[in-house]
Amino acid sequence: MVTAAELVAAAKQAGLDLIAVTDHDTMDAVRVAHALGEEAGLVVVGGQEITTRWPAQTHVIGWFLERPVRRGMSLDDTVVAIHDQGGLAVIPHPFMPVYFGSIQPGMLRRLIDKHHVDGIEMVFTVPIGKRRRALLDDFYTANRERLGAAVGASDCHFGPHDIGSAVTEFEGDFRAAVLARSTVPRRLRHAGRAPAGLAARQQWRSLVELPLRRLRGEL
Repeated sequence: MVTAAELVAAAKQAGLDLIAVTDHDTMDAVRVAHALGEEAGLVVVGGQEITTRWPAQTHVIGWFLERPVRRGMSLDDTVVAIHDQGGLAVIPHPFMPVYFGSIQPGMLRRLIDKHHVDGIEMVFTVPIGKRRRALLDDFYTANRERLGAAVGASDCHFGPHDIGSAVTEFEGDFRAAVLARSTVPRRLRHAGRAPAGLAARQQWRSLVELPLRRLRGEL
């Protein structure tokens, strides 16, 4: 819901050293964000938040991508496609109490039985409740070798309103820190509220406009 320039400016204002630009099912903003980040002294990792096959349409994030990953594939094939181009596969906002978008325990178990992932969000802005929080913590403890690094992410959609609410702390090179599982997820602040009009437009885009464009083959 913000431009690449607004996103980079918000990241600098928040004191971040690095952001990953992972728009849903597109990498159109990555090149501009990368160029603006270089000018501002901000590292920009190119990536994508990929929607997998209907009906669950679970989201998977790819970091360090050179080209977009096709949406609508299985979870397994999506992770393979990320790895095939040297990217890192990361599980966002797991175990949310919803049917679509967020991976569930059984789905994640089946995935990591076949393929490792490189990271999983352990600190994120969506509330999942104490029971699911405990389930996630226990799942990660038991499967850390297959789940990779613990990371934090603000899932920023509104620039200065919600950026930096959850972060990943690391030392040295970010990719190396993820692969070494030396990252530390942190919750810095509660996500701010976007103006009502902006939040309403985001809901319209995500629930109406983009699904219709996908059905028409425009995305």
